[in-house]
Amino acid sequence: MQQIDYDFVFTDAERDALRAVLLDVATSPYSDFETYMADVSGLRRDRRLGSRFTDFCERSMLRDFSKEPLVVIGNAPIDPDLPLFGSADPVHEKYRLKKTFVAEGFLAAYAVLTGTEIIGHLSVNGGDFFHDIYPKESMFDTQSQKTLGTLKFHRDFANHFVSPDFVNTLTLRDTPTNEVYSTFTVTLDALEELTDSDREVLAQPRFHTPFDDVSTREGNILHDRRADDHAVINGDEGARVFEDRTRGLDDEAQQVLNRFVAALHSRKRMRVSKPGDSVTFSNRHVIHGREVHAVHDIEGLKQRWLLKTHNVHTRRAFEEFFLGDRYGVVNG
Repeated sequence: MQQIDYDFVFTDAERDALRAVLLDVATSPYSDFETYMADVSGLRRDRRLGSRFTDFCERSMLRDFSKEPLVVIGNAPIDPDLPLFGSADPVHEKYRLKKTFVAEGFLAAYAVLTGTEIIGHLSVNGGDFFHDIYPKESMFDTQSQKTLGTLKFHRDFANHFVSPDFVNTLTLRDTPTNEVYSTFTVTLDALEELTDSDREVLAQPRFHTPFDDVSTREGNILHDRRADDHAVINGDEGARVFEDRTRGLDDEAQQVLNRFVAALHSRKRMRVSKPGDSVTFSNRHVIHGREVHAVHDIEGLKQRWLLKTHNVHTRRAFEEFFLGDRYGVVNG
């Protein structure tokens, strides 16, 4: 298993100082997101987000994301008290029980310092800008972030009309006795395993990926839209694939797709994240997933919790898709 090293690790003093600063932000990111982001932006203007972390975030955006798409941060601040939620409706329990917003503040600060903007999708926690990788009983057996099992290789919103540029996650509670691995493959690495003719086929619109499980199960959120046929590799848009959901529209396309998925697995990197680990990556240049190899504590697995945001370079590029009364939330 190829390990993924940290790019930045907070000292305990830096972590505690940033946690204290984020605890001072009184606005709720769930009831007033825009004010919350303005408050966090004010912390940057006041130079309260930590100079070493600020410098790192700014430098990280200068990299070539096609070659270095993963950014891993350790010992980040999280909330001092993390409530336990049931599996029936963990999102609404979070609204009721979570009283502090340090984890949200960290992801907000990361967005501010990297010059990216957070978007929401109506199909994910009703459009929350900060949403959870947390098992939900009605979706235990789905291919979504709410599953209890393995989530196969995919790009977030692989064939959606608004796919984020970046995926940012922060681990709040892990399951140390279980064998649960986050998996990542850099798209360029997998393509090295294929022939020129294979890559040519992948660049043609000979594939189809249905919309995600959450969108299709939550009523008519997508307003009768149909997922378009597409290329798997499309220039600057990067890879668009969801293992075992994406299908080739002809035999040759399916065979090439099978080889590409095999290449994703052969070049994958895996890691076990612990509380305070933040992993962010370019959604265009990484295919990712989660593998559950063994479960020794099922109740612990049901309470495994990561907080997540979807970020874009600018929300202005997607304004036509936003809800009329909720700027930044995609209507779908």
